[in-house]
Amino acid sequence: MSKYYKKDNCFPNEIFIQEAIEHYFLGYDFIINASGHVDLIAEKENEKWIIEAKGLTSSVGVDFNTCLGQLIKSMKDSKTIYAIAVPKIDSYKRQCEMISDYFRKLVGLHILVVDRTGNVSLILPNQPYSEIFN
Repeated sequence: MSKYYKKDNCFPNEIFIQEAIEHYFLGYDFIINASGHVDLIAEKENEKWIIEAKGLTSSVGVDFNTCLGQLIKSMKDSKTIYAIAVPKIDSYKRQCEMISDYFRKLVGLHILVVDRTGNVSLILPNQPYSEIFN
């Protein structure tokens, strides 16, 4: 990992989230690129993921919206899977719930939720948040 982070590598900081999703994709034999303009690109055969990650900050709403904006700007084709990765905490649950189901389905937005042990759960574009966040 070559990015610079201001906070320590502990839950729910961004570096913790970043490393958890890297390990998650490596566990499924993806090739990882974390050196570009997006936080993570994971590729395997004909599957490509572009992911923006966020951790707990003093301005969760602003930083969450920034994360979504960064991801939207990277959306270039319909074959790539686009996702955000967030810690499993109430403030991010509330932010995720503000994204309409319509939008999630329209753009195929996946959400990777990282718990305090580093386990990653995937919320599909048509899946309720409650299945993962509760």
